Amino acid sequence: MKDNTQDRSLGANEILELVFTYMAEVSALRDYDSIIMTLANMGRALTGGDRCSVWVVSEDRKTIWTKVAHGIEGIKIPIDSGIVGDAIVSGKRIIIDDVYKDPRFNAEIDKQTGYRTKSMMVIPMYDYSDTIIGAFQVINHRGKETNFDKRDLERLTLASTYAAETIISAKLEEEIEDTQKEVVFTMGTIAESRSKETGNHVKRVAEYSKILALAYGMDEKEADLLKQASPMHDIGKIAIPDAILKKPGRFDENEREIMNSHAELGYHMIKNSQRALLKAAAIVAYEHHEKWDGTGYPRGLKGKDIHIYGRITAVADVYDALASDRVYKKAWDDERIYKLLKEEKGKHFDPQLIDLFFENLEKILEVRSKFNDVFDHQEVTLEMRNKIQILGAYGTRSKGHGTTSIYLNEKNIIDAGNILEAMEVDSIDIEHIWLTHSHLDHIVDIAYILDNYFGMRNKTLHIHGLPQTLRAVQENFFNDTIWPDFSKINLTNSEKKVVKYHEIDIGEKYRISEDEYLEAFATDHTVPSCGYIYTKMDKAIMITADTYSLKNIIQRLNNDKSIEIFIVECSFPSNMEELAKKSKHLTPKILFDELKSLHREDIRLYVNHIKPSYLEKITEEISQYGANWQPKILNDKEFVYFS
Repeated sequence: MKDNTQDRSLGANEILELVFTYMAEVSALRDYDSIIMTLANMGRALTGGDRCSVWVVSEDRKTIWTKVAHGIEGIKIPIDSGIVGDAIVSGKRIIIDDVYKDPRFNAEIDKQTGYRTKSMMVIPMYDYSDTIIGAFQVINHRGKETNFDKRDLERLTLASTYAAETIISAKLEEEIEDTQKEVVFTMGTIAESRSKETGNHVKRVAEYSKILALAYGMDEKEADLLKQASPMHDIGKIAIPDAILKKPGRFDENEREIMNSHAELGYHMIKNSQRALLKAAAIVAYEHHEKWDGTGYPRGLKGKDIHIYGRITAVADVYDALASDRVYKKAWDDERIYKLLKEEKGKHFDPQLIDLFFENLEKILEVRSKFNDVFDHQEVTLEMRNKIQILGAYGTRSKGHGTTSIYLNEKNIIDAGNILEAMEVDSIDIEHIWLTHSHLDHIVDIAYILDNYFGMRNKTLHIHGLPQTLRAVQENFFNDTIWPDFSKINLTNSEKKVVKYHEIDIGEKYRISEDEYLEAFATDHTVPSCGYIYTKMDKAIMITADTYSLKNIIQRLNNDKSIEIFIVECSFPSNMEELAKKSKHLTPKILFDELKSLHREDIRLYVNHIKPSYLEKITEEISQYGANWQPKILNDKEFVYFS
């Protein structure tokens, strides 16, 4: 804007026109610093000053600051410092012809900049309650008369009145936007925490989204808008019941439908807001589960029909979910993540965004490192550790007591004594059952999960066991006499068989997932039998199932330091020792006599397979004989955690 006010010939109408022109310019601005600078320009234009600064009092009223000023960097000083500070503290308007004669003047800035300050004028600014909120400072009049006079003071006072109102409004707008951003972030964090995510998850997704947005070609303002909006991507989860949101297993069809509704729920929560930030958040919530190939939800949008905000957040969210440790899972390694992203290019994700992701990988990895989740292993929750679930813990089936079955992961289970009651429809996802032996209490629910959910299964159930175990199961159970031979029956609308049998070898290590293994070891029972060593992330649990002698087991425990937990059976009370010997089971006395040769104090001991009718008696004896071990008696559906 042209500055034509170096003389003092402006009339009242011209002054008002000048003020209104600047205020119109200010009204179009949203950036706080830009508003302050424009107000400084107005003050300089009205007074003919060479330089003008707008000072603002801090919230705690201990300092004053100017982020922008003509000719100097933004500075911050104590509220009572210098000439400006004195004007703010005293509330006086100040005109000085030669500042070097004034003891309040600090000449240090002149020395640093080489600028020579001569005359100065300072006007305090007031809010609606007559509290001073800052001051206008004008330096060195540029007219023929180099000093400021009463007319300049009046004009600057006029400017300060408009400026104060503008600063109050701008500050309020800034506070509203900051509060809005904080609310968006907080609500996003709450939504994630209900589903066991972390606050850093939403920070990382926000930063990744901005990186991708800028790479895609968005300007800084819009990219920052997406960054601020992205934490709300899962806000709809607030409306999902805990029973579904925190379910440890797979969802059934109805539960999955409810869970997927969170995208639409989130959209409807905030879609009516007129705020740009919440409008963007509504789009993100609605469309971040859509997929490029049209197979996503809630609307099955395809390609560029999906808003770019949704496409970007989808990449950021999935990447972070895979790349981050959670209390319930370990992060994938980078190679595996990159492989999946490339495989899903043009399927789940916008192909261009995947290319941009890898082009900006260094920036993305910097964000991941900066906002990494650091877990205190001294205060780590059980949920953060590896775990298995005891679906059935007892030696026979009775009301409230299930027989042996142990859930390792979503596809693998040891024994089938209590799958149906514990897992219900989730059992359709089980693909592998590893049998310890052929007794009914360890195999019975194979029949029932197949019978109940036959039409829902679309994958073969693989049954693993010793050759003698599989032969006994096929000849005496699934033999078309006791129960159908499912190895001869096809899955619905498939050429695949319902069941397939696989013989295992003692001592052989079988890989059951990326980082999980099972190894069978011999146990001592009335029929050929084995236990299993389950290893995950180089830490292991030993599970005996039914056994009598522990000699080879204790030898392995003494030599294999990776085994942290020993789960052992104990079926009968000690006064039934003769029956225990004949049926090849343990009593508390026999068990703890055997354990005297175990020379490891770091092993944690868990006891299962107790006959429910003897539960009270055996519990007392375990406490009596095994006090030094502090053993834990297992229950149905209980988790066992390890490192």
